[in-house]
Amino acid sequence: MIDVEATTVIDRPVEAVFAFVADLENNPKWESNFIQVERVSPEPLGVGTVYRCVLRVPGQRVTSRVEITEFVPNQRISFRGDQPASAKPVGSITFEPHGNGTRVTTLPRPEMRGIFKLLEPMMAGYIKRSNAKHLHNLKTLLES
Repeated sequence: MIDVEATTVIDRPVEAVFAFVADLENNPKWESNFIQVERVSPEPLGVGTVYRCVLRVPGQRVTSRVEITEFVPNQRISFRGDQPASAKPVGSITFEPHGNGTRVTTLPRPEMRGIFKLLEPMMAGYIKRSNAKHLHNLKTLLES
């Protein structure tokens, strides 16, 4: 399992940043791997909330069931997806006050299988660059 992290500081309060990111239906607005996201479980948002996500992954488009596995308001969200089978999306996002803003850190831990397991060292760089770009998009969106 690879462990890649990316961080940025967003000039908005923790509560505002957390509320936006915690609703995965916002992901297509800032994370380019998400084409469409729909919540399929009822309120309230928290552990056990399930989303149907259409994802863009290298060479394919897949639909994944993504579940929130940890939910600590204004601090941490963890998730687990079931697709793609070759690199299941698993990870966390943490939120910390930083001056008047919020430090956001992505902690992806995709579960690689098959040929992707052999490519983990190369995939780590790709994932880190992608997450840095996604956090830049989030920062730009929330600060505008």
